Amino acid sequence: MIAATQLPMSIHMLDLFGTAVFALTGALRALTKRLDLMGGIVLAVVTALGGGMMRDVLLGRHPPAAFVDEVYLLIAICVGAATFFWGRQIREQESWLIAFDAIGLGVFTLVGAWVAQQAGLGAIGIVFIAMLTATGGGALRAMLVVEIPFILKQEVYASASLFGALVFLLLDSMDASVAITIWSVILVTIAARLITWRCNLHLPQA
Repeated sequence: MIAATQLPMSIHMLDLFGTAVFALTGALRALTKRLDLMGGIVLAVVTALGGGMMRDVLLGRHPPAAFVDEVYLLIAICVGAATFFWGRQIREQESWLIAFDAIGLGVFTLVGAWVAQQAGLGAIGIVFIAMLTATGGGALRAMLVVEIPFILKQEVYASASLFGALVFLLLDSMDASVAITIWSVILVTIAARLITWRCNLHLPQA
């Protein structure tokens, strides 16, 4: 088990980046649904921070991390507002946005697994919390705009987070170094998301 410690500053910066990207995707969905400014900010905040807040509530971490370090909340609000006014030319399926979203997915998967392990959860709990952290915000966004959550569709997204969480468990069981574990989880998650998207690979659909 990885000893209790803080994640490196580089991961913290990537976590902030992922927060901004997820907020952007939430605000873009608000534009698609023709919501007002408040609706855009709400979807941005929910998408960016919803998964982490649900994780913290389940683990009994009060107040949630987004309220302890309000930079996360500030980023989500600012990105949501900026997107509402200046983001109307951005399409949700642009390749650069999907690539950035994959980075956020990888970082959020790592952070979720890390927090769950430090909380003393077992293997199943770690995997669940990692996936919840990475995909919970998107699921909440979908429910707010009355859509089927993205993670329940055929495209590989939640599954990419699952692969990253399993890599975390594998390397942890092998007593791999912290650096190897961190970057392996992030890179495997990103690769799983982008390769399956680029090659148009999907899970079986009903």
